[in-house]
Amino acid sequence: MHLEYRIDEMPKIVDHDAQRAALVERAIPMFRRLGYHGLSMRQIARELDVSKSSLYHYFPSKEALFEACSRQVTAPELPELSEDASPRERFEVLSLFLQSLDEDFRGELSLMLDYTRGMTDAQVKDDPLMRESLSSFLAAMEQIVGKEDAERALQRSLGVLVLRAFGYDVSFDELRELCERA
Repeated sequence: MHLEYRIDEMPKIVDHDAQRAALVERAIPMFRRLGYHGLSMRQIARELDVSKSSLYHYFPSKEALFEACSRQVTAPELPELSEDASPRERFEVLSLFLQSLDEDFRGELSLMLDYTRGMTDAQVKDDPLMRESLSSFLAAMEQIVGKEDAERALQRSLGVLVLRAFGYDVSFDELRELCERA
């Protein structure tokens, strides 16, 4: 048996990794805008303009999609810093890192609060996604300011981002001295 296809009838060749990544990229702002708890896979598929079966092909659950989105958001790509990087170079990297988070931080903060709604403090602390996110950001701070000051830099950076999310005019310059100590 010989099959012939017209050019417009050729089967589609789908790059599944690229399609999965594209769905994650499109789902990130959707979660920021609509939250976590109020969404079903049907609503997510409608928001992303894909069929529910297509969405399930790439993500078996809302949790799996949310996890992929979370990993994408919390995997910062920082430029390499040498151990003898100057305080100015460290501060530039810290500023760029925080600016990349700043734009969508209010949405991320709202999403985090929605995701953890109903959890006890212990459940939030033990939640694998929350632990992974915190660990990723702490590792970024270690790379920028060093292990000794990483936790304090993370605390202060998050404080600055929260204040900025609430409309306060707080500068990243508040964090400069952390880079001078490294």
